[in-house]
Amino acid sequence: MQTDKYPILSGGVLASTEPLEWLSIYDHPEAWEGLNRESILSMRRHLYQFAITINARDMQPRDTIKSLQTIALSVTPVALGVEVASVPPRHLHNRGGLLPCSPTVQVKSIDVLSDPEISNVAKRITEKDMPASESIWSLLDYDYSLDRVVRLMSVGLLGRLSNRRLVPMKSAYKAVIDSFISRAVMELVEKPFAYTTEMYLANLFGDTFTIIMQPGEPRVDYVNMELIGGKTSRGTSFDDLRYPDTDPKTSVFADHARFSVYANLVRKKMSCHVTVFHLSQDRRNAILGPWIAKAGVKKALETSPVSLDTDTNVRAILESVLRPDLNAWIHNTPLLKRLGLTGEGLPNGPLAALI
Repeated sequence: MQTDKYPILSGGVLASTEPLEWLSIYDHPEAWEGLNRESILSMRRHLYQFAITINARDMQPRDTIKSLQTIALSVTPVALGVEVASVPPRHLHNRGGLLPCSPTVQVKSIDVLSDPEISNVAKRITEKDMPASESIWSLLDYDYSLDRVVRLMSVGLLGRLSNRRLVPMKSAYKAVIDSFISRAVMELVEKPFAYTTEMYLANLFGDTFTIIMQPGEPRVDYVNMELIGGKTSRGTSFDDLRYPDTDPKTSVFADHARFSVYANLVRKKMSCHVTVFHLSQDRRNAILGPWIAKAGVKKALETSPVSLDTDTNVRAILESVLRPDLNAWIHNTPLLKRLGLTGEGLPNGPLAALI
C-alpha cells in the first residue's frame, strides 16, 4: 500500500511478468544472505508494482482487497491475472524507505489465478479478534519475517476485527517495529544484564557496522556517518527523549537497526545497552534504503564478538577501529556519556531512558 491522499491508497503487489525459477526469494530479504548487491538489484528489477486505487476507509473494492490479503497470507508465489494496457521497460525505481523495484503499473483489477499455499499459523492469528500488538508479537515469535508481518498489517489483517484498516507500507513498518520494540523492552527489563562488554563488527556492501553491547537497561543508540562524494554528514538517534533524532532519514534507519538489535536480545534473553556505529561510504547502497541498516546490524550480531574488559579498553578499541576517528562521531553529542566513558556510569532503572 502506498499513500495517495488518505483514505485513497494505491494498493498493489510486487510481481514479475516472467516465470522465474527463484522468484520466491526476490521479495524475501531473509534469503539474500551471501548475495552481492548487484544480484539483489537484478532480482528487484524483475519486480513491477502492479497497483490499483483503493479506498482504505471503506475497504473498497472488496474483491481486490481480498486478493491482496490472500497474496499476503500465501507462503509461496501465486499466479496473478491483471488487466493492463502495457508494461514499461524494467528499471529500478527508488521508493524512498522501501526496497526498490521496477516502475508502478496501474491496473484495473488483480485476480489470484492459482491456489495459494496459505500459512496455517498466519491464518489462525489473523482471524483472531485481538490487538495488533499481540498479533505482531505472536507472528514474530513464530519466526515470521518483519517484511511478512508488515504486509499483513498493510492489507488490514491485523488488529481488532472492527478496527482493521489498510495501512501504507511505510506506516506499517513503523507501527510493527514500534510495537515489537515496546514489547521487547517489557520482556527484557526482567532479564539479567550481560556480564561483559562486547564489540561486534561487520561489513555489508561497503557499509561498516561497529556495535558495542554493554551491561545495562535495554536501549539502542544509533549513529550514522556518511562519507560520500567528499562530503561528510552525521545523523544520530538516541534511545532517550532528551535527545531528538537529527533527521527523518536517520530515524527510519535507526528503527530498522533497533529491530535487529532487539530481536537478537530477545533471543539471548539478555538486557544490554547497545550502541550502533554505521558508516556509509558507497552511494550505490542508497537505493537499498533502511534495509541495509537492518541487515548490516543483523550480520554483525551473528559474528563472534570481541570482549572488552574495561572502559579504557572500550575507548581505545573504538579509537582504533572507527573511521573517521572517534571525535567525529562524538562531537556535540552525549555519546561518550551514554557509553559510560566520561567517568559516569550509564543511568540504570526502569525510567532511565525517560530522564
